[in-house]
Amino acid sequence: MIDERLEHKGIRIGDPVDRARRLAPGAQFLLRDPDVERALWESILGRLVGLTPQIQPIPDPLRPVPRRRPKGRKRKGTNAHDLFASMGDPELTESDDSAGLWDNGAWAILQGPYADGIEALATEWGAQVGRGHRRSWAMLAAAYSKPGQITTVPQPMITKFLRQAPIELLQSLCFSSDLIERLHLFGLKAIGHIFGLTKRQLMAQFIDEGRRLYDLLHPDDREPPVSNYDRRTLMADYEFDWPVFEPGDLQPVLKKLLEDLIDDLGELCTRHLEVRLHHRRRADRFAHRILKDPTRSLHTLGTIGDTLLMQTLQDAGSSRRPTGRSVDRVSVTMSGLTRVAPVQAELFRQRPELKPVVLRVEARFPGRLVRPVHAHADPFFPEEEYRLVPIAV
Repeated sequence: MIDERLEHKGIRIGDPVDRARRLAPGAQFLLRDPDVERALWESILGRLVGLTPQIQPIPDPLRPVPRRRPKGRKRKGTNAHDLFASMGDPELTESDDSAGLWDNGAWAILQGPYADGIEALATEWGAQVGRGHRRSWAMLAAAYSKPGQITTVPQPMITKFLRQAPIELLQSLCFSSDLIERLHLFGLKAIGHIFGLTKRQLMAQFIDEGRRLYDLLHPDDREPPVSNYDRRTLMADYEFDWPVFEPGDLQPVLKKLLEDLIDDLGELCTRHLEVRLHHRRRADRFAHRILKDPTRSLHTLGTIGDTLLMQTLQDAGSSRRPTGRSVDRVSVTMSGLTRVAPVQAELFRQRPELKPVVLRVEARFPGRLVRPVHAHADPFFPEEEYRLVPIAV
């Protein structure tokens, strides 16, 4: 993903890293890890389950490079009931060589009485939230909303909202830039201007995208309810008989919770660990970490868990000891559960390959790997003979 400020510098998706670094020397370039993104997304969905169990995640609403559809397969998206199912279909949306999940953001549709909690989460995450009596209007309202804010579109205000909603919002719902450009050439500046076009007219101009655009703007009056979300996380908690204050009271409980969760993992490994401290009358305190590699090691998870526990107990910006605030319940959550393929062990110790090590270092410390380049044949100072440039990985 590229920030808008970098686009103005001429950086585009697919450019070499060394070219991008020359155009934007102060930018930070990170190696995308789909497993890390999935772990973070599942952690976010786990927080949303606390508001309502009716959640439909759409991690990738139509990738820019769609995969060729197998012959004989029924086309999705021909009616409003299939619209949102097709937006999460991996056969329809992902390309074979694509990396990463969310070129156009991560989406989730919620249904239920969650009005009080969603505002706090939107502010905490900087998420764009939209409310509407139809899923199409809610998604357009979310695309229209600002980060950390909620945009509500009541039923009587739908027409007025569509008249002022620019067609550029369609790009957030993964409609192509070519479609938006051609709509501009037709003089259609707002989504409300497209509302009167027929399905035949849209399909004549944009084929499959035209059909999906029509389904988006003409949702069925009888949308099926959002089904309950099946959490792909593991959670264990312990409630104390009396409030506790000291780390020494919490660490043995934390270790026992980790042991129970590792037993429940089976053959899986976790990529994300969260420790949360609960109080009956105050907001929860929590800390989490995304692991570099999936693991089920009790020693590794115990060390990370102790670190997260201390971070959670420590008041933000304070250098005092992590004590003083009572804890009624402690919970541990593991997400990003993956199955690690077994690796054939070597009879004799082998030197590790250099490329994986370089990639790990670059992912953790981007731009810090450098190499010397001869700069001057006869320098006045010895340090001017070479200069250091980042290594393109």
